[in-house]
Amino acid sequence: MKFVMKANQLFKDYLSWIVLLSAAAALMFPNAFSWLAVWVTLMLQFIMFTMGATMKASDFGEVFRQPVRVLVVVATQYLFMPLSAYVLANVFQLPAEIALGLILVGAVPGGTSSNVITYLAKGDVPLSITATSISTLLSPLLTPLVLSFYGGAFIEIKFWPMFLSIVQVVLVPIVLGLILNRLFGKYTEKAEVFLPTLSSIAVLMVLAGTVAVNRDNLISTGWVIFLVVFLHNLSGYGAGYAFSMLLGYSKESTRAIAIEVGIQNTGLAASLGLAHFTPLAALAGATGAMVHTLFGSMYANLCSKYDEKVAKRKEQTQQNTSTVQQANY
Repeated sequence: MKFVMKANQLFKDYLSWIVLLSAAAALMFPNAFSWLAVWVTLMLQFIMFTMGATMKASDFGEVFRQPVRVLVVVATQYLFMPLSAYVLANVFQLPAEIALGLILVGAVPGGTSSNVITYLAKGDVPLSITATSISTLLSPLLTPLVLSFYGGAFIEIKFWPMFLSIVQVVLVPIVLGLILNRLFGKYTEKAEVFLPTLSSIAVLMVLAGTVAVNRDNLISTGWVIFLVVFLHNLSGYGAGYAFSMLLGYSKESTRAIAIEVGIQNTGLAASLGLAHFTPLAALAGATGAMVHTLFGSMYANLCSKYDEKVAKRKEQTQQNTSTVQQANY
């Protein structure tokens, strides 16, 4: 049990470095990791299953307590992010399949790692969990719909095959997890200790597999694909901040919304790209798996340092005030 707890903490503390090392290993030794691409869909199903198995009714409490905030996240994800991807694809004149992959990243729901990043950034974790859950449950309908609208400008999109794929990869495993949790709640609670580590390993396997099969494409496109994916990711944070500040939300909610909008389920995007199109369509998803986690971890670290500075400044001010008051007496 101690080993599992240490492993969970290791992923929380060094997530960005673990992701970077995994991606670097897949780039340097693609033959050692390319076999994982065959298991990407299964790994994603496992990740979705663990999400369902750990969901509780209280996780959806934010929908009723703060419905507007959850709506802001979901609406921004499915309206702004694909539009941002479409604009960037045209500005950088990306080839059709790579552009489609970028739009696919913008059309998928929030990534499960957003909950961990929100926790590390000291954001509103319940809001993050609820928003991820709602956007994921809506993805079988909204993802192919949005992709057909924007991606159709580059490649013909078949709505129903993609709808069925997302139902199989996302909805069915989550429902099975929910049923298991409902029927065997005692056992799933005990298993929750192991699930974060197992889920993190599955995420790394998805990352390594998609990077390995896209290794040549990643190298040939060079800095362009990384820049475009980063700008797309950054636009999500910016949109999240803009709407949150406009609506006067707290610091914690603002951080959660920014992270939730910025971090997409890149593993799902890569999987759909490979399943329905070509490895080039999975390129943005593979790149996003690295960029989103790395930038998210950096952002969380900046938030944590900022909070520490504010706390120290506040403590110093209180000490100075106390000293002045004592001097007056």
